Amino acid sequence: MLREFDFFMDEDMRSQRIGVLCLEKTLTPALTQALFRVKEEANEFHKKKIDSLGLELQERKKQMKSTHKQLREIKWSSLNVMRSFIGSSFLEQFFHYWGKGPLPIVFFNTPFVDNHKQSIIHFFDKLKELKIKDLKSLENSSSVFFLDTFTTTSGYRFEEKVRNACNLARCFRIDSRAHDIMQLTDLLLGITVFKHTNKETTNKSKLRALSMFDKQKDKANKKRKPPSYEPIYYIED
Repeated sequence: MLREFDFFMDEDMRSQRIGVLCLEKTLTPALTQALFRVKEEANEFHKKKIDSLGLELQERKKQMKSTHKQLREIKWSSLNVMRSFIGSSFLEQFFHYWGKGPLPIVFFNTPFVDNHKQSIIHFFDKLKELKIKDLKSLENSSSVFFLDTFTTTSGYRFEEKVRNACNLARCFRIDSRAHDIMQLTDLLLGITVFKHTNKETTNKSKLRALSMFDKQKDKANKKRKPPSYEPIYYIED
């Protein structure tokens, strides 16, 4: 039986790194629903909080609009108190599903190589070299690759070239602002780049997310017996 996988990619051009979240296809709907519930619960919590303030209609609408805007996109670069809280819950879901096993959910932090197409090809080449046990039966031809939207030359047929070069079934560009799994990918990329480059911050929201990352990773490592693979892989040239 062929195992099919979904790959979600985001990029950090400042650090020249890309992040790829790999999920076995049957796990994608479950994680999607879990992240959606996180946002729905947060939205309901803040709605009740705003209602309790007894604001005038216009002020209430203004507050709700601000809340919806903040809940819509969770990015490492723009974490605040509200987004950090949801981001931490996103991380908890990632490690929860990794800890449960046996379905593969893995995050890869890998170099940006020349351009987007070459970076993706480089990733798949390195993935074969890693020989991760749970991915040894990987058949790229039955897998789908999703990446955040970015600008390429008109008529470039980028997706077709990536699909053919990596023997993928499909390659799609999606808007990360409307996709929770892509936002989780962004968050994981930001944190792993931060740790990989030994950066420091005084931003309390980012510190909260970093703390949750370490806490959930340790918790998941203890729970998974034996750990057949790591949840996070750093790929180097």
